[in-house]
Amino acid sequence: MTGRALITGAGGFVGQHLRAHLVATGWEVVGADLQGVEIACDMSDPAQVAAMLETAGGITHVFHLAAIAFVPTAGADPSRTMAVNLQGTIHLARAMEAQCPEARLLFVSTSEVYGPPRALPVTEAHPLNPQNPYAISKAAADQYLAFHEKTTELDIVRARPFNHAGPGQSDDFVLSSFARQMAEIEAGRREPTLRVGNLSAGRDFLHVRDVVRAYEMLARLGVRGEVYNIGSGVSLRIDEAVEKLRALARVDVTVEQDRARIRPVDVPEVRGGFDKLNHLTAWRPEISMDLLLSELLDYWRGVITRNE
Repeated sequence: MTGRALITGAGGFVGQHLRAHLVATGWEVVGADLQGVEIACDMSDPAQVAAMLETAGGITHVFHLAAIAFVPTAGADPSRTMAVNLQGTIHLARAMEAQCPEARLLFVSTSEVYGPPRALPVTEAHPLNPQNPYAISKAAADQYLAFHEKTTELDIVRARPFNHAGPGQSDDFVLSSFARQMAEIEAGRREPTLRVGNLSAGRDFLHVRDVVRAYEMLARLGVRGEVYNIGSGVSLRIDEAVEKLRALARVDVTVEQDRARIRPVDVPEVRGGFDKLNHLTAWRPEISMDLLLSELLDYWRGVITRNE
């Protein structure tokens, strides 16, 4: 079964990949974001959220991706982050209850809500311990929706994805930053030195296409009121990712640590379990890290070529 889906944050990196996946699998899709895809909506404004649902009309599912998602940006303006990420989610849930109470809401939370892992792999039973304004806003929205689902008739499923990357991702994020630097070095736009931060950290990385495939499965098959991790179960050290990119590069590249890129406190390893999701849907990651990095590098090569 598919349906008619509204994607909030449809113009963003993940939103664009989700839209492409939904259309390819038979969904009818309408998109909304701050700039306007089909619909312009500032999630912090309850009147705009209500108008978004009215304009969308006849939806069976809402994929709620819209958020301030870059940790430094969220930290620089925590009030705006709370207004969009927390209050925007509350506005959406209340508006759906009033206007389309039979639609399902798939809320995209984040693995950041767990904070430093107490045990690995991180499961859905791990306590929430958010460590920055972005994670705090998402944890609060996540828990509000758990409350809302129990106290109203609204059908809500929550997803907590771990790190994901792919073509189109901003170079604010680590793998995309490395790939852009590599492409610029190849094009002679910067010296042949890759600037990096902490290389010893291990992170759970997924290809964005694997993640949006999980979102679609959860929209169809997720159990109302439940929360599901989307992770790979394994971690990749950042220095391994760098070496994989160096092997893909068309020129020799040296690596230099940049103090500005080193976080004062960094968690040594994060990896998320996905057993709950797998048992429900048979989902598991399908796209290799090598292909992910190759696609990222090719994406930035294309951006640079188009801008010449």
